Amino acid sequence: MWKKEILLRALRQSILLFFIAAAAGLLVNAMRPSALPVVADWSPEARLKTDQGESMVISLEEARKLCASQQAVFVDARPPEAYREGHILCARNLPLKDVNTLISSVMADIPLEEIIVVYCDGEECSLSEDLARELNFRGYDNVRVLVNGWTRWAEAGLPIEQGDKPISSPVLG
Repeated sequence: MWKKEILLRALRQSILLFFIAAAAGLLVNAMRPSALPVVADWSPEARLKTDQGESMVISLEEARKLCASQQAVFVDARPPEAYREGHILCARNLPLKDVNTLISSVMADIPLEEIIVVYCDGEECSLSEDLARELNFRGYDNVRVLVNGWTRWAEAGLPIEQGDKPISSPVLG
């Protein structure tokens, strides 16, 4: 019987500690000059905004049109191995982890005002978001992110290549 009482007492104390900690956390957050939102929209559209508040997210259809018309530079933020396995036909590779050493060679011929579409792979992949912010920081003002770009592009049957060889080339227009 005494074991049950000890367990119940420990459970009550744990619940009390949880509520005290939660209340203290909310109080400290409320006192901060820039309080963090307790509930927020964490979708890519809400997270990926320019300093002017414009969305950096680009739709698959808009990206397809830009690639077809060659009006944008596509940048794959994934590691070189993933890029070689398959990438968007009009893309060049600038792995986020190597941005400091490769940016001058990969982006040398790209004017700062050029439309740049950055992508990676997977719903949770943040490489493209981080690379887009880095490019924006370095002066590229027209950077867009194709969220889950590689998967969505390939599943839509749009032109892709492996290494330097096209493996599917349907008409983009």
